[in-house]
Amino acid sequence: MQNCWRNGGVRIRNGSSNLNSSSYGAYRVLGGHKYYYGGSSPTAKRLIAYNTNISVISDVPAETVILTGLVAGLRTYFATWSITDSVYISNGTDTLTKYNGTTVTTGIGGATSPRARGPVCPILDRLMCITPDGIERTNPRVDNVWSVASSWATLRPQTPGLFMALAPFSVRGTDSISPGIIALQERAYYLVTGTNFGADVTAATAGTGEDGSIKLLDATVGTASPASVCAVPGIGLFWFTTDLNVFWLKEGSLTGMYVGDKLQSTGATAGIESTNTAALAGVWMTYFDHILMLSIPTGSAVYASTQYWMDMRELRNHPERGPVWYGPMTGQTVSCAWVENQQGDNTLRGGEGNSATGVFVYTLRVPSVFTDAVGTADNDITMTYQTPFKDFGVPSREKYVQAIHADCNGFTGAATLDLLDLEGTLATAVPLETVT
Repeated sequence: MQNCWRNGGVRIRNGSSNLNSSSYGAYRVLGGHKYYYGGSSPTAKRLIAYNTNISVISDVPAETVILTGLVAGLRTYFATWSITDSVYISNGTDTLTKYNGTTVTTGIGGATSPRARGPVCPILDRLMCITPDGIERTNPRVDNVWSVASSWATLRPQTPGLFMALAPFSVRGTDSISPGIIALQERAYYLVTGTNFGADVTAATAGTGEDGSIKLLDATVGTASPASVCAVPGIGLFWFTTDLNVFWLKEGSLTGMYVGDKLQSTGATAGIESTNTAALAGVWMTYFDHILMLSIPTGSAVYASTQYWMDMRELRNHPERGPVWYGPMTGQTVSCAWVENQQGDNTLRGGEGNSATGVFVYTLRVPSVFTDAVGTADNDITMTYQTPFKDFGVPSREKYVQAIHADCNGFTGAATLDLLDLEGTLATAVPLETVT
């Protein structure tokens, strides 16, 4: 099912369009986010990261560079915190940056400002983030006082290795819901939870009532792909594992599972086994309109070039059947994707991953569009639908096929058919009958 999916029948997938008609430079997009803020006067800004810059890209589109001078070429993560109504920007090397829609503040927290890996993550009344020392936290309801390699406030792993990602995750009890965080290493995941994370995280000892904790849930599976950790409403948390599979932590549960066998290819088409393991940070997943989209860099690529789509309607309605995947989806070179779904928005955006193409922002899965925007070009999407019964289960047995029926849909051009059998090509470019 290359470049097609089942949606009331097998259909070609929707394509993409570019937001900006000319490049903002010969770089790749390192991260993107729609920042919604404003309280009683709601507004929003689209942020992207590329090279050393953070920019606001309007719908017009117009670019406004709000920050420059960052270390070049680092994957960049964004997270909005409702308590301060601000967005936080991290790349693992530069100190944590904050933007409130007007002012950019770098190195928030002064000497305690973390060089956060992956996006910061809220829990109850504070932020948490990953550093080489472990998981650091703020004082209640502020972002400018952080723990620093504390003996009690810094949460450390039980197995060797750095933390790679954090994601909010609520734990359901018999009659309660407790907020928590799932923390992931490359080969393990943990639950961070508590009701009181301390009044002063810079103190030498924990205060009265502090009960923040970290618990190892599984020491065999984790992720090296922070952008692949994706929450699906009502279903749970998914991520791409370091052994090239997809793991599912059901909503409210602490016991996860692989969603199924790996999407391995036995032919020329690249499957998940072809993921570039030197570029696992380039894997991303996002959920939009009933589809969990997994995008991987294959071969030697450092940006995601092949997508597989998992049908969440099937998983929700018929979990006993296992996952239903569509793909591979080829033709796009999107390094990151994000959903814009507040204040009347319902759009999936993506950023160009190939620096030779340049800095472009795309609208993905555009209805009634069947070309892919790659820079300024609009490339036709090539769809291939092949049933698993091409040889009728017995490759060596001669067949007598009396008739073939195919339903096709198209919007431009004329449909043609190439007909082949076991001995070779019988006919090429045969016009198909048009029914109106």
